[in-house]
Amino acid sequence: MRRSGSLTACIVFCAALCGSAPRASALIWPSAVRALERELSADDVGVRRRAADRLSELPAQALARAALHALDDSDVEVRLLAARAARTAKLPGLGERLLAWLTESDARVRVASAEALLAAPTPRGVAPLIRALSDTDPAVRRVAAAALGASGSPDAVIGLLGRLDDSALEVRESVVEALAALADPRAVVPLVSKIEDSRPSVRRAVARALGALGDRRAQSALVLALRDADVDVRASALRALGALGDGAAVASIAALLTLESNASVRRAAIDSLSRIASAEAVVALVTALGALPEERDAFAAAFRRLQGAAVGPLIACLRAQGSPEKLAGCAAALSVTRAKEAGAEIRNALERGYIEPEAGLLALARAGDAETLAACLPYLGSSEPAVRRAALGAARALLDPRLGDGRAVEPLELAFARSRRQRSERLEVLRLLGRTGAPRAARLLVPLAEHADDLEFRVTALDALAELGPNVAPQTLLAGLGDPEAAVRLAAALAIRRARPPGLAEAIVDRLERAAMQDRRALALALSGALSAGAPESAVQKVAQALAAARGADRDGLAEALGHVASPPAQRALRALSVSLDPADRAKAAEALGLGAGDTELLMVLARDAEGAVRANALWSIGALGKATALPRLNEAVHDTDPAVAANSVIALARVARRERVAIGTELCAFAAEPRAAVRASAFSGLHHVDARCGDGRERSALLRDASSRVRLAAALLLRDVHPDAADRRALERCAAEEPNGAVAAACSDSASQPAASEQEVLIFVVPPGEAEPTPRAPFALVRPDGLIRYGVADRRGALVEAHVPAGEVSLGVPAAFDE
Repeated sequence: MRRSGSLTACIVFCAALCGSAPRASALIWPSAVRALERELSADDVGVRRRAADRLSELPAQALARAALHALDDSDVEVRLLAARAARTAKLPGLGERLLAWLTESDARVRVASAEALLAAPTPRGVAPLIRALSDTDPAVRRVAAAALGASGSPDAVIGLLGRLDDSALEVRESVVEALAALADPRAVVPLVSKIEDSRPSVRRAVARALGALGDRRAQSALVLALRDADVDVRASALRALGALGDGAAVASIAALLTLESNASVRRAAIDSLSRIASAEAVVALVTALGALPEERDAFAAAFRRLQGAAVGPLIACLRAQGSPEKLAGCAAALSVTRAKEAGAEIRNALERGYIEPEAGLLALARAGDAETLAACLPYLGSSEPAVRRAALGAARALLDPRLGDGRAVEPLELAFARSRRQRSERLEVLRLLGRTGAPRAARLLVPLAEHADDLEFRVTALDALAELGPNVAPQTLLAGLGDPEAAVRLAAALAIRRARPPGLAEAIVDRLERAAMQDRRALALALSGALSAGAPESAVQKVAQALAAARGADRDGLAEALGHVASPPAQRALRALSVSLDPADRAKAAEALGLGAGDTELLMVLARDAEGAVRANALWSIGALGKATALPRLNEAVHDTDPAVAANSVIALARVARRERVAIGTELCAFAAEPRAAVRASAFSGLHHVDARCGDGRERSALLRDASSRVRLAAALLLRDVHPDAADRRALERCAAEEPNGAVAAACSDSASQPAASEQEVLIFVVPPGEAEPTPRAPFALVRPDGLIRYGVADRRGALVEAHVPAGEVSLGVPAAFDE
């Protein structure tokens, strides 16, 4: 869900997108740990096997101790189960510990040894692994090759090259992938000879490897592979040619693009040309625009990557009269470059009739140049529904309520009057009137908010009034709080929360004292905005008294409102809440203290609370407000047994360090090796936040090998946006070609993101899968537009509030889905 414009946004968001309910984290009592350790020493081998199968249930320290003991068991099955648990838990030094297993008689044990060396490489393992490449069992040879690729040792190259002709298909593939991972130029020529291997899967792997190696000696072999009978081989060869970036391949790729019948290969060709980025490559792409209108999305991604390099040819295309399809394609492509002249050129082509209105309006929306708004407004009255919808979409994209652009007010009022039979369009017009940010838009919105017979029109008008600023129609918003309809009361409360109109606090407090139970929560929502705008201390004192008298979920909204106020009554009330016996009170106090007026000393106390939800909120709030003096406590909290607390601590470290200009990269890089996926992901997100890198390639290793898609995504964003080098770009190319997760693959393919210029506050109600209403105390993982993830538990209303959120997409998920 995307929100921008006002500094405060209230969002109702559903966690159902994650597709599964949260998994409860099991609590293992110390007595249970001791019992399992005793079972691992039992005489009965069946008991030991069952105990070894349960090792992964143990906390990290107990698992390490018990697994190391079980690795020496006389029974092979126990040892294998222990090795699996130790590898899953990422026990340090595991490869060194199991190195001797490579000479065991049981092939399963030798595989387990190689898997340990793959997970935890050691220099002492290279020579034994090279010998293992000659093992009689292909499974051992396959994993040994992969482990050599992970070793990073140049000494592994010669041994791997000797197995390029291994009789087992899976071994040849693993050898090729290992050589790609080692990135040694000695592998290029031998790999070129394998581009004609008898098996397509090997040819695909070779093409990918040659692209990853980035050596232009491979170009002729890859061009030859463009004729391969296998679709995936052709696509892999195209991606590899794009990675090489040699303009000499452009003619071959362009010829394939015009003749290729397979969509995935065409898209790979388009992508490849955009990565070569020569003048000839740009011309080839522009030429193909009209011939392949069905690949418009692929062209958009390509021109987004090319940006400035494509602007001249695209402008020339728009100025020349060609087919409608090609001109529409050129307008769409120019719009995604975000060139400063893009909007004006598209507007000129639209006004001259070179491009169809719908295509032109869609392109103007993407170009995002507010100066072109006037060209869109006449189409609001078009007789064609598709054109009207495109005009409404363009107006939404180009209007920004912060700028107070009144040019659209009268055209929107006219469109509202003319579209009496198009209910959905009239509602969109009302929303757009709010986005004008112009006070005179209230002349249509206020009567509708107060008197419209249609409930949805009243709610939409109230929402739009909130966009017009704090001083427009405050009495209309206040009156809405007393409406007979609950939906109107809620809309008015949220509008006041967003607009923050001054002078309403006392009136809302008076209503709070007289309100029926069902209205108190809506009034508490409104109080957050009213108190933020300034209020007499007497009104704040009354809210504090109401908080003390309230019970359960009613306390959460009032605490949230007081969190926006720095006055002594508000701070005393939150301090009293922080020592409540109810952990839900303490958790809410910790969250409210992070809204801007918090007591950081009190947050440091709450960061040591016995309840994990309290610690998680406190540490997150310290991240929002804390000073450099908080860094030692945040560093300590990363080792908390609660993964939500640990992950929040990592992000808090990064936020405080960035604000206080403290170097924190070394610590964050260490946390990237944590066994818990949530912590690893937060470490890479934290590095992105402080614009730092590890320097040892662990980000690339995580992108290509980590089991968690969330970790891979965080690594991809870091590699893409923060000081990428040639090795990073090769890793991103490989990710784009091979990554199974769509979000990760898209991140690897996209160009670097730009930081948002504004911040907002979001209020979110958590509706888990299978539920119809917000669920109190529901676990959540909030993904912010800047990639930072906050973990926690919703309050008693089923809600959470997050301040200082950059404008952009906010998503909400189930924590278990992020900790695969």
